[in-house]
Amino acid sequence: MGKDRKHMRKVRKKRVKSVGKQIDKHEDMIKNEQPVKDTTIDYWKGEIEKKFSKQIEEDEEYLEEN
Repeated sequence: MGKDRKHMRKVRKKRVKSVGKQIDKHEDMIKNEQPVKDTTIDYWKGEIEKKFSKQIEEDEEYLEEN
């Protein structure tokens, strides 16, 4: 059981870092990119709020508990 928990901690730490990079990338797009049909500023903000922020919260909660 210890190996699984240790592995999950490692995976979630990596994921927090990578999701943080994705958030930075999206925020950069919001500042610098011209929106196209399906990739509007609202879309990028929605991605950050729905997917990335929620994922980081879940991973950080798991890391605090374990």
